Amino acid sequence: MIKLRIASIVIFIIGTALFVGSGLSFWEGYSAVDDLDERDLHDKEDVESSWRKMDVGDLIGNLAIPELEASIPIYHGASEEELKKGIGHVANSMLPGEGGNIVLSGHRDTVFRRLGELEVGDSLHVENGGQRYHYKIKRIRIVKADDTTVLVPKPKETLTVTTCYPFRFIGSAPERYVLEAVRIY
Repeated sequence: MIKLRIASIVIFIIGTALFVGSGLSFWEGYSAVDDLDERDLHDKEDVESSWRKMDVGDLIGNLAIPELEASIPIYHGASEEELKKGIGHVANSMLPGEGGNIVLSGHRDTVFRRLGELEVGDSLHVENGGQRYHYKIKRIRIVKADDTTVLVPKPKETLTVTTCYPFRFIGSAPERYVLEAVRIY
């Protein structure tokens, strides 16, 4: 009887620790999203003027989504460490202002929890320092998790934003939700 009680207590402690850890991780990503009104979008932290000098984990700037009244920090790299803090910039993709395909990725249950509310024609803005790049959503699609077409070079500067799909799926999602936005100025 005592062994059963001790086993129950150990299982309870492990379950509680996992629950608290998951909750903290969720809150860290959830709180990375700021309302536009809470942040001066033109007075950012000191961001490198040459984006190619960045290290993985460096702050690139912010993705502003006017339709959602949100501004989310973008970090160079797309590992779990960057995705915990905000949006990850896929390191092998281009950077705003360079032309080609800029790929950003984020978690569906934190920074991109409302991404499904956007529609073709909505605006996205990437801001870094004094620069602001404007994009218009041209296409929304759902692809398999292993589909690498999101990384394909583009002839026009394109902002490709990806997250896991379905949004309310428990566990490792089988698909990706992809927004493709073309630079308008």
